[in-house]
Amino acid sequence: MPDAAPPSPARRPATLTVSTLAVVALVGAAWWSARGTGTAAVPDGDAVVATVGDAAITSDELADAYAQYVFRVGLEGDDPAVRDAILESLISRRLVIESARADGIAETDGYRAARAFAESKALVDRYTAIEMADELAVTEADLREEFRMAHTTYRARHLYARSLSEAERLSARLAAGETFEALARETFSDSTLAASGGSLGEFAHDEMDPAFEAAAYALPIGQISEPVRTATGYSVLRVEARTTSTLLTEDAFITKRVQLQRYVTRRNRTEARFALGRRVLAEARPQIDARVLGRLVAFATGEGGTLDAEALAAWRATPLVRFTSAAGLPGALTVGDVEAQAETMTERQRAAVQDEASLREYVEGLVVRQEIAARARAAGLERDPGVVRSVAMQLDDWTFAEAKRQLRESSPVPADTLRAAFARDHDLYLTPPRVHVREILVASLADAREIRAALDGGADFATLARTRSLRPGAASAGGVLGPVSRDELGRLADAVFAARPGTLVGPVEVEGRFAVLERGPDVPVRPMTFDEARPALVAALDVPYAQQTLARALSDLRRRIPVRIDRAAVARVLLFPDAAGAVPVASAAPARPARS
Repeated sequence: MPDAAPPSPARRPATLTVSTLAVVALVGAAWWSARGTGTAAVPDGDAVVATVGDAAITSDELADAYAQYVFRVGLEGDDPAVRDAILESLISRRLVIESARADGIAETDGYRAARAFAESKALVDRYTAIEMADELAVTEADLREEFRMAHTTYRARHLYARSLSEAERLSARLAAGETFEALARETFSDSTLAASGGSLGEFAHDEMDPAFEAAAYALPIGQISEPVRTATGYSVLRVEARTTSTLLTEDAFITKRVQLQRYVTRRNRTEARFALGRRVLAEARPQIDARVLGRLVAFATGEGGTLDAEALAAWRATPLVRFTSAAGLPGALTVGDVEAQAETMTERQRAAVQDEASLREYVEGLVVRQEIAARARAAGLERDPGVVRSVAMQLDDWTFAEAKRQLRESSPVPADTLRAAFARDHDLYLTPPRVHVREILVASLADAREIRAALDGGADFATLARTRSLRPGAASAGGVLGPVSRDELGRLADAVFAARPGTLVGPVEVEGRFAVLERGPDVPVRPMTFDEARPALVAALDVPYAQQTLARALSDLRRRIPVRIDRAAVARVLLFPDAAGAVPVASAAPARPARS
């Protein structure tokens, strides 16, 4: 993490103008969904609005990109200038993709891995759509029920768990008579939720995870729910109050119809995917080798030591899970298979896999994904036009991102540019506030509370750190983390910086584990040297410099690759959905997950 905030925007180089929206879009937030068909056939009835070399950009692509832009910025009506700028951004994106393909990117290992992942995802999505068609369908009754939900407020409390097994244990303890108040103190590291018995206060539509909200809407007042699967884990909840507005009019329903359709479709898709996954998992009956899983966790947390090349190869070939595959055939995934799949995980997904329970759930998810893909292939879905198109779109996404990364790495911000910026803005680059910190990291909240009690009773911090802390290097350092900044402390920063020097903080959750910390003295702030400021300088200048580099590359590509625009076809593109939502509509922004 950078040691200092980047310079004030007022002191940065001027940004590009609106007339260069296409270039900004290539490296900025406007590229959220722009996609191309590449070499895939243009679907029947989908007009071609432009060609880049031999690749086509279709009316559906333009309509979809425009719809998502409108959704994000709140634009009303058709703005011809925005329409043209978005088309130019699609053309620019396609130029980058076609150039990368001409340079042989499709022959790289990275592309082959991306293709395998894209095919698996497309097959899973298509099989789910066919197998769960009834669950995915959106009826008039669904929309009207969603309209009522949109005008409902709730008061509820919940307990959060990372895994289903953990959530089931919490549910069983509640059923046995334990209270939310007692369990919240045990399960939440968030002091507010721990003290309030998991109370979420009052919340309204689209403020929580859709599955959480659907459960809160259907659950009888005062009843404890079964574990509810959300985007971040599992919740066990109890609704304490629920109020639905009585002033619901037909005009209001019609006005919100498209938005409701989008929301219900997204929620149905998530619920159908979970339902199919549970069914396939039960049929596959995976058997995970607990010993191998435990060793994998140890390696992941830095406690498994190191292996030489021969031992590493043998370890990766070790079966981790065996299961019953399609048509009753035996299936298996090795440690190496799981490691290869993990390379495609997002940072959010990586953060969620932090202990044996969450890793077990991740492995089960891989079994489900592999089994659904196998069933889809057995049904011949590899040749399905929708699957073919989805794979092409995903590979476009990957190719574009990889080409941008390579261009960025090949043209770093010049050192003299960094030094000039540092000389001009040197007064902005100060070392961040830091404090000396010692830490003892343990596996459970109970262990952390035991450590805290021992320290409160006068135990020596360094001795406990050497014998109990799971932090690599703690044995030799006695728990000393050194002087650390707010950025380096992350979610612990507020509690540590607010404490007085010499006092204890915690227990506090840290990525699935629990820490007790000792807050030491402050470290004085001082001017940074150039080397210290360099990461922040690069962060401040990287995007504008990348924009300039990309603009030059695009100018060259535009001269080398022929671009043809059918202005009449562009003018005929219908950019806004009718009341029935017949035209492609952008996906809704993700709801906030239930707080944990």
